[in-house]
Amino acid sequence: MKYHVISLRMGCLTTLLHTEVNDMDFDTEGRVIVYGTDNEAYYLLTDSVQMED
Repeated sequence: MKYHVISLRMGCLTTLLHTEVNDMDFDTEGRVIVYGTDNEAYYLLTDSVQMED
């Protein structure tokens, strides 16, 4: 799976593979937070999960 995310710290758009994701959680406003293996936190973009071929 691929996840299209925006870095909380830098604000840049990137794509993470499922192997680059440590955990996911919700913030107080209901947004999905993705924690990467790079120790960064990201917002998951709506309808952005793609299955790999």
